[in-house]
Amino acid sequence: MLTITNQPYPNKCYLPFLLYPPSMWDNQEGQTYALQKLNLNEPAGDYVLYISIPFCRVQCKSCPYFINGLTKEDKQNYEGRYLEALLKDIEKWSSYPRWKNGKLRAIYIGGGTGTILKTKNLEKLINKIMQCFPVAEDYSLTLEGNARDYDEEKLDYVANSPINRVSLGVQSFNPDVLKIVGSPHAAESSIYVINELGKRNFHNVQLDLMYNLPGHTLEIWEQDLQKLKSLNIKHFTIYLYRIHEGTVQEMHLRKGKVPNMHDRESTTVKEMHADAVKIAEDMGFNMYMFDHFAEPGFEAPYNHWTFKEAKDALGIGAGAYSFINGYRTGTKKDVDGYIETVNRGEHMINSISKKMCDRIRKERYVIFAFQYFNIDFSIYYKQFGSNFMDDFGDIAYRLEKKGLITIHADQIKMTNLGREWHMNIFLEFFNEEIWNEFDALKQENWAMNIPMVQLATKGKEYWLGN
Repeated sequence: MLTITNQPYPNKCYLPFLLYPPSMWDNQEGQTYALQKLNLNEPAGDYVLYISIPFCRVQCKSCPYFINGLTKEDKQNYEGRYLEALLKDIEKWSSYPRWKNGKLRAIYIGGGTGTILKTKNLEKLINKIMQCFPVAEDYSLTLEGNARDYDEEKLDYVANSPINRVSLGVQSFNPDVLKIVGSPHAAESSIYVINELGKRNFHNVQLDLMYNLPGHTLEIWEQDLQKLKSLNIKHFTIYLYRIHEGTVQEMHLRKGKVPNMHDRESTTVKEMHADAVKIAEDMGFNMYMFDHFAEPGFEAPYNHWTFKEAKDALGIGAGAYSFINGYRTGTKKDVDGYIETVNRGEHMINSISKKMCDRIRKERYVIFAFQYFNIDFSIYYKQFGSNFMDDFGDIAYRLEKKGLITIHADQIKMTNLGREWHMNIFLEFFNEEIWNEFDALKQENWAMNIPMVQLATKGKEYWLGN
């Protein structure tokens, strides 16, 4: 018997994605301890590579992940010293059979701000990656960052380099809204870069937009979307603006210095999301995963291999996380410490998860692959040699009873109600032991792992009820 309600859970989770398992633990035994666990002498098969460029020009008011400021003058040659260490680290990581004898499918240069590197340094980085790793013929290489970092030299290089995908963090095309949130992005710069890349026959551009920012009206949002529609892009992603505890923006909101945002469950916010879906349809784009819209054939390959295929991910650089041989590892956001460690001939591995058992690896796969709205039973069987309904039938029937999924002979699929509550659905697959790892809060975390650990330690009943 179905028990469908528009409020299937006590609290809705609004995180844009999940890292699983969230808990990381201090690596107090050095790189040898960590490397012994990662099985680096066995080929990984297909994998992805994330390169962290841990610098920003300014800190956005709502950002809790700020790493290091980098001025254009850079009198201490911070960028050059970091790049030198990064190139050494890339060379050493690439020498292990796990990566040397595998196949690198997708590369993502992010941060921080990937585009912040001087063009000559960006070229050195790209050349090193392409020289050191066994890059697949149909590889994807995404450069993420800020349109303000592009000049004529960088535009020329990117359009004629191995980079074949560019991601720009536009956030909004309205300068007043950008000023309120303290964003370093500028609408006119983004439009200019897209047009200039197009003149150079480079069209694979993806944009990030945020909605429900302070001062964001439905009218401004619709103007943002119309501007987006007018541009020659292949992919866009929307994010619901989030206020993080302890940030400048949280203080400004508390003191009334910036306009309040709409309630996340308000009609206005729901209309904002619906407007984005409609614009995507008008553009001939599909929402192929949650809040990711693409022209057919231009879906993000890095997401495909990371989430849908759940392959190993090698993260290099300060602030990067990896998934290797059933472990998550992390390099903390300490640029000076990273440079010193690499120059000693070592990798900086500051945190490492517990070894994932078969059950947790299955949970991880489901949480990741379900971001594409369905779980294909044959692909699941190919991954694990077991039947999805044998492993997770109790959860599937519970979700079906709530009206959140439908169960078919070959797959489970999310309903429209399920899509509204998709993050809570993912939480249904969290292992019982993960809800109780309160000691993980005492460990050092950075970037997106902070809200992941906080989410898990809120408790199962808070998100899922009894």
